[in-house]
Amino acid sequence: MIFYAKSSPVETIQEHTNELLIRLKDFKKLYQSSIPLLSERDWELLEWAVRYHDIGKVDAVFQNKIRKVIGKSLLSEASSYNIPHNLLSVMAIPFQELGLDKEETKLLAQIVAYHHERGILPDKQQIIANYEQNILPLKEEIEKQFGLPIDGKIRRSKISKIERRFLPSDGMYYRYILLKGFLHRLDHAASAHVPIELASEMDVGDHVTRYFRERLKVNKNPLQVFTESHQDYHLVVVAQTGMGKTEAGLLWLGKKKGFFTLPLRVSINAMYNRITREDNIAFTKKDVDLGEEATGLLHSTSLDYLYDQVEGNDKILEKVHSQSKEYANKLVISTIDQILKFPFYYLGFEKEYATMATSKVIIDELQAYDPKIAAVLIRAMTMIDKIGGSFMIMTATLPDFYFKALQRELSSSNLPLIYKEFINDSVKRHNVLVRDQSILEDSVLEEIANNHFSKQILVICNTVDRACEVYDQLSKRDTSVWLLHSRFTKMDRARLEKQIMDFTTSNECGIWVTTQLVEASLDVDFDLLYTEMSTLDSQFQRYGRCNRKGLKPVDKANIHVFTEDVSGISKHKSGGVYHRDIYDRSLALLKEHPGGLLLESVKQNMIKELYDERTLKNSSFKKEFDQTLEELKNRPHYDPDFKKGKAQELLRDIHQVQAIPISFAKQEEFQEKLDEWQNAQTSQDKRRYRNKIEAYSVGVNKFRAEKVGLTELEGLKGLYYIHCDYNPEKGLVLQSESIFL
Repeated sequence: MIFYAKSSPVETIQEHTNELLIRLKDFKKLYQSSIPLLSERDWELLEWAVRYHDIGKVDAVFQNKIRKVIGKSLLSEASSYNIPHNLLSVMAIPFQELGLDKEETKLLAQIVAYHHERGILPDKQQIIANYEQNILPLKEEIEKQFGLPIDGKIRRSKISKIERRFLPSDGMYYRYILLKGFLHRLDHAASAHVPIELASEMDVGDHVTRYFRERLKVNKNPLQVFTESHQDYHLVVVAQTGMGKTEAGLLWLGKKKGFFTLPLRVSINAMYNRITREDNIAFTKKDVDLGEEATGLLHSTSLDYLYDQVEGNDKILEKVHSQSKEYANKLVISTIDQILKFPFYYLGFEKEYATMATSKVIIDELQAYDPKIAAVLIRAMTMIDKIGGSFMIMTATLPDFYFKALQRELSSSNLPLIYKEFINDSVKRHNVLVRDQSILEDSVLEEIANNHFSKQILVICNTVDRACEVYDQLSKRDTSVWLLHSRFTKMDRARLEKQIMDFTTSNECGIWVTTQLVEASLDVDFDLLYTEMSTLDSQFQRYGRCNRKGLKPVDKANIHVFTEDVSGISKHKSGGVYHRDIYDRSLALLKEHPGGLLLESVKQNMIKELYDERTLKNSSFKKEFDQTLEELKNRPHYDPDFKKGKAQELLRDIHQVQAIPISFAKQEEFQEKLDEWQNAQTSQDKRRYRNKIEAYSVGVNKFRAEKVGLTELEGLKGLYYIHCDYNPEKGLVLQSESIFL
């Protein structure tokens, strides 16, 4: 009899198990010597888990599900309960015959039982009925076909062995996490038909060194030398903009598997492009069947980006995407929600967490995250340390109490935590003038208009509505002015982002009015910056978009900060773009500065003072961080209602949906895209045409957009019409700040 495991493509249990065994052999060869938490005996347990994990699929109830799909005649079912195959697999394991002790028995039982997380165990009698009536009669055939002994007795005690799950207080907890997590990885990679690890022989540090030597023809700077020489440490590095933090991070990774996280998808796409390009770092390895092997891209729309930007047929691009999803690449560029959800202990978190034991993780720009997310990241770094991985935090500014919290959490670590600042005051970049005016005052607008004839000017506002107001006023003054914010469609935003990048590398003069969108996502360099006041870390990120390399004169103010009638600042402690207490403190600290040249060291000292742990003791900002960190440390395991998707939602903008301005519905060009999608025959074509439709969409807050009018497109789940006008120069036209900041 043929025992099936999968229906698409059709695959037998033995074929699928063999795929896992091949990957286990490769994985063990790569990592056995570098995971001290696992013994040789543990690797044997993992092999037993692989061999037995799907044996329960021989159950006639499961086989009939597959046979019905592939058009085969159905088997008779002596017992017809719908029992998860993973539980029946445990019933089949002859623990005594395998010579397992009590601890090993519990480990193997739970690894196999929970390689699929269902939440709640079914009735014991039903489990026993299916095993006794559907599987035991096939004992000889199963043993002959799979070459494995099958337990011939009904042992109720096996079910009790999986009822009390492993917790951190158990001595075997980390062995369990690793073995279960690795089984997940092996199983998922085999099911996706991708390797468990790719480009394992490659060293990203070597590629960076070659890039410096052959392309740039420069030596590594002190930051880069430091990270490369401290590859075996946890690092926290604070370095000003333009110091080559990306290269420093890659040099720290060296020959180890690495995850490089950034806060914004647009930054991630740009980094992926830069790292893989042949004329840049060129950390790339192409395979005819597998596509890109060395560097992976992982975020919620990474497959869409690959379709848009990378040449290749759809099947190969989907394979490339699957490789990244299964963490196969040597280097994965990712958002945090894809790889650092494990502090929530969602069902199946072990796969993600176990991967950290064989990896190094880089957190770029920690200060860009709100205090709740920062607490998740600090907790994640602590957990990574405990399981044997390492991390590097690199950031332009770092709240003091974040680092102190990390120090406390790692007080018993075996791996040293090193903090280092790299500040260069010899580069003079910013002459700051703080002005007690509104950016909307006529005299300010007139000044901007007059300067734009000879300068490249950047205006940054705290909200989209304020940016639109400034744009409207400057447009009336016969100026060359452009607008960029988050309220544009994907295609218009991509056009405008390219336009602003091209603008700053040209000799053209004019004005770009933007929001905080430009702070971290775009590598631009303007002559003058006019900005509304915001928190100091945000301010200093903005300043980095002006005189970036310090090559322009700074004898006159090139940074103008406006402190009156500031948008996006709530009168209460919460509710605005920025925390009120941090904003007020930032304003006081900036006003204490006498004006004029603002050195990088002074910026760092101001940030330290702003986020001083004692001063912020009673602030809502620090309370949010402390409470979140404490909740995570006491978070329960194995909540049946808390699955991976829920954890991801907590780490990204959960309320945002993609909405198409209703005015496009009447346009012939858009209707053609809808027709192409409706007529598409394959899933690949459906995806491609959906991407073309989504190019007309804007990210909107679902609950607030519903007040304006939100209608889901028929057949296109998660895609909506929003009942607002749209202007390609100004974006989504709204009457108030009710939807976007």
